[in-house]
Amino acid sequence: MSNKQKIYPWLMIVTTGLLCGIVAGVFTQVMGLFLTPLANSIGGGKLGSVSYYYTVLILATAVGTTLVGKFIHKVNVSMILLGSIVVAAVSTWLFSMANSVIAFYILAAIVGICCGFSGYVVQGVVINNWFVKRKNFAFTAGAFFNTIFLAVITPVASQIIQSNGWRRAFIILAIIMLVIGIPCSLFTKVEPAKLGLLPYGVSSQAELAQINDDADAEAGNSSNTSKVLFSLSFVLVLIFFCFNEFAGNMTSLWPSFAEGIGFGANVGGLIATIITVADLAMTPLFGVTTDHFGGRKALPWWLLLTILAPILMIIANQTRMIPLALAAAIPADAISVVMGSGEQVFAKDILGKDFDAGYSYASSITYVVSAFATPVLSNIADATHNWNIVVGIVALCELVVLLAVIYGENRAKRLAD
Repeated sequence: MSNKQKIYPWLMIVTTGLLCGIVAGVFTQVMGLFLTPLANSIGGGKLGSVSYYYTVLILATAVGTTLVGKFIHKVNVSMILLGSIVVAAVSTWLFSMANSVIAFYILAAIVGICCGFSGYVVQGVVINNWFVKRKNFAFTAGAFFNTIFLAVITPVASQIIQSNGWRRAFIILAIIMLVIGIPCSLFTKVEPAKLGLLPYGVSSQAELAQINDDADAEAGNSSNTSKVLFSLSFVLVLIFFCFNEFAGNMTSLWPSFAEGIGFGANVGGLIATIITVADLAMTPLFGVTTDHFGGRKALPWWLLLTILAPILMIIANQTRMIPLALAAAIPADAISVVMGSGEQVFAKDILGKDFDAGYSYASSITYVVSAFATPVLSNIADATHNWNIVVGIVALCELVVLLAVIYGENRAKRLAD
């Protein structure tokens, strides 16, 4: 086995993970640090006025995701990724010069398409193609490198915003995108055949041919796209994705939650940092548990953490205990973990041979549905002045996801048996 064969599958984990971080991660998670200063600067002091950024971003991401799902196997993915990085970096630089909410939203649409072209769907398809064995671990390992990047950039961005302002922070982010994104995009290949290599877990071309023959046989008996979209398996995946993504938007609002309940901007930034740092341990732990026990046994326990976190945040607010809010940030990271790797694991378990098509379409639909999550949650907070209601909605959404997982995984096991 050549060194290239040994290294390249794992290199795909690194490059796709970092690409998710520097584009999708920055414009979703890290952008949460910018919302309050942006609201004060160009949004008339109302958080809801700038939170529609997420609506525009996610709708545009849905467009990008749908497009990339259609032609990912037909084009040079490296060039698509490179173009997305360059456009995203230029747009980030332009963010620093925005003086109106309209300009802010126009740029959000542009970077949203970039997120679709270089985000989690591309990562899921690439890793699914490069790994035959240990896919659950590979999915999570990709998210781990995303986490490493966000663990570094989140406190750095928070400090720059507080010390030098949000405009300077955007400029620095644009430079970082180019430095990391360009080499990662050039190395990423959608499938090993593009380089004359084999997927991880396959030792010979004969074995790969047998796997492909089996897959073709299954495909011949499988549903077409319309039947996949109307299958119960797809509906369960869609429920998981929609409710989980809706709740997951709270990740970007934890800093605003801390400020809104009077804990202050420093506590909000610290909550975001703790979530990101906790991800360094929880993401690989998620990979180990799902790889060892399987999604059916592991996912419910992780979803219990996603329900526990908002409950603890409500208690922290009621008791005015900042240390409890900071402690709750650790299980709150489970929301981010399940929103990324968890969706890939659940979709793989439930969709099986229809993963590529089903995952792409489910992600596109989910983006549209969840596009209004942040403004809805923000406007509820503005209208009620009660963040407990907002956080309670998050807990209820994750409860629905838990029920979908329990039913879906058990159903998949029965069908397999």
